Amino acid sequence: MGNYQDVKDAVQFAAEWWVKRKWTFLNEANEEFMEFVDPAVCYQDCLTEGDVVYLNMCFTEWVLFERPLRRGRTPLQMLADEPPSDAPAGAADVLRQIDETQLFSRFAIKDKDRETGMVVLVDVRTDRRYDVYDPHICEVEHWVDGSIGVRIACVDGAWQAVGQVYLYDRSSPSAYQSDGPGEMHPEDYLRKPEAEFAGFYMRLVRDVIGVEGRYHESMRAKEVAA
Repeated sequence: MGNYQDVKDAVQFAAEWWVKRKWTFLNEANEEFMEFVDPAVCYQDCLTEGDVVYLNMCFTEWVLFERPLRRGRTPLQMLADEPPSDAPAGAADVLRQIDETQLFSRFAIKDKDRETGMVVLVDVRTDRRYDVYDPHICEVEHWVDGSIGVRIACVDGAWQAVGQVYLYDRSSPSAYQSDGPGEMHPEDYLRKPEAEFAGFYMRLVRDVIGVEGRYHESMRAKEVAA
């Protein structure tokens, strides 16, 4: 996959750019994230280093790809609009394509080829098929059934994973029908009506790690290996 490294480098640059400047925007965005998700680990006596890393990972992906921070633009869009002088060559175009095509959804894993790094994913919500370059999904042997929550984007005509958050559910995608992880549940209309406008990613993260999350005891999370 010729452009995979370019995409990886561009996203990594964007993430590092955000980390260096996140204190400028942190308070409001962090309060919004923590209030909505209400992570269960925050009710423990002591957070582990792993808990902190995972929360930061979920938060960073939301901010980078979805949360407008300045003039209604996300950090990804801001970098595509005005790339810094130290940005990798072609990063602005790559980030622009990612922004225009990226989506986070739950996908049924239909087939994968470890040698080529290609995986066939079918969006559980739309039934659309995607041929995605993602060596990570291919390398995790037990990710063969069930569904995976992951962010993908199309760059130069090729779909590939662009996020760090992987949420694997071993249950059959058909087991949930229209009331699966990340969707609006009947109880949400009573407890968290604002969830309807929060976006699929935020609802899914809340379902998985929130203290009131419906699936936080049964879903599995995985960070991309360095």
